[in-house]
Amino acid sequence: MTKKKTQEPVTYLLQEDKALEILALYNALDTMLDDAGETFDVSLSDLHSLRDEAWKLRGMFDFRSQKHDEDPDRPAHWMPQVLPDDDRAWYYNAKH
Repeated sequence: MTKKKTQEPVTYLLQEDKALEILALYNALDTMLDDAGETFDVSLSDLHSLRDEAWKLRGMFDFRSQKHDEDPDRPAHWMPQVLPDDDRAWYYNAKH
């Protein structure tokens, strides 16, 4: 469960073009899983397509890297992404 700044439910309204981007991610994932299940193999082109669609989804919802445990000024890119309003979300702060 993610730690949130608010306990209020969040609702996202999607325009049709954004829903189509989510659908493209689903279809890329579904194709890759079908191929893996049937042939026990994953093609590099399917993997590349899945990565492209995942990045589009990340940008659409502004999913954020988590703050690094030892240095909150650094992102922990290897950790699971969080929503932008999550207390663990990392944001770049320019130090002047």
